[in-house]
Amino acid sequence: MKKIVIIEDDTDICNMITKFLSDHSYEVCSATNGKEGVDLCQNFFPDLIILDLMLPILSGDNVIKQLRTFTDIPIIVVSAKTMVQSKIELLRLGADDYMTKPFNLFELLARIEANLKRSVPASSKEDIHLKYKEIEIENCTVYIKGTIVQFTSTELAILILLLQHSQKIFSKQNLYESIWQEEYAYDNDTINTHISNIRKKIKKFTDTDYIETVWGIGYKLN
Repeated sequence: MKKIVIIEDDTDICNMITKFLSDHSYEVCSATNGKEGVDLCQNFFPDLIILDLMLPILSGDNVIKQLRTFTDIPIIVVSAKTMVQSKIELLRLGADDYMTKPFNLFELLARIEANLKRSVPASSKEDIHLKYKEIEIENCTVYIKGTIVQFTSTELAILILLLQHSQKIFSKQNLYESIWQEEYAYDNDTINTHISNIRKKIKKFTDTDYIETVWGIGYKLN
């Protein structure tokens, strides 16, 4: 049974999501403030986190920053904020997905399922052995010039896909549907931001531009 942590200070929304996910065979635990949520994730070891932004004690963006110091599991942000820039900033911080309140519970369930699918299961970690120039992936640990670099589950899934098909040019639609396992709906911000995150992490350790933008088409390994 997959485990989900909900970090949400609105008890009505929290209880509604908890009951819905419990009815769909998920083990759910919740917290009502940011600090409690971070502590819970350190002890509950969830497979996915649903996070509100407007939280007491520790705000949602700071929760993401703290979570990314010890876990790469998917984080779905659920917020009343609708601005595109807010979404992009959260993805840059390390969120994997974003939903705007009010939302449909079945859409949330579909997002959860999609995020869990692209999160590499622990049972298959020992099967991943990839190397491309200065980048090496062993058992889902990424090494760049021999140094371990942490990527989120979505970033890792993208990087694995690119390394597995090092000669292929991925259109944005192809990349989105391969990683998100759902129909492409012209979500360039999500793709571009995750690619940008990967590039920045690689550039900290090497001057080589590993991901090439093929203008008008998509991306490929350089």
